[in-house]
Amino acid sequence: MDDLTREQQKLLTSMYKEVLSRQPAVSFDEANYFANSDVVMEHFYPDSDSDHVSSLCWSLASAGYITCEPGEDLANEIKLTDKTIIYMENKFKNGLKSVLEFLAQFK
Repeated sequence: MDDLTREQQKLLTSMYKEVLSRQPAVSFDEANYFANSDVVMEHFYPDSDSDHVSSLCWSLASAGYITCEPGEDLANEIKLTDKTIIYMENKFKNGLKSVLEFLAQFK
């Protein structure tokens, strides 16, 4: 993730935290699904605007960290890529606890 801005790192890690938090209540595929960038905005950047969060998503997609589809000026059908999941699993070996410690750095 050295090729990402701090804001992009924070968003990607926050999304990974959400995926971990949703499990085991739902399958991995369901946990790793965000309907669109407005949903991402509501969860992680409620004080931001839709265009900014969409732009963050498109940047992460172009770097290969998420997949998403265009539509209605939003990033849709957002999922973390295998590349991202593998990176996060290796970076945060203690799971959710390690993720929360990392995210605390951004506050």
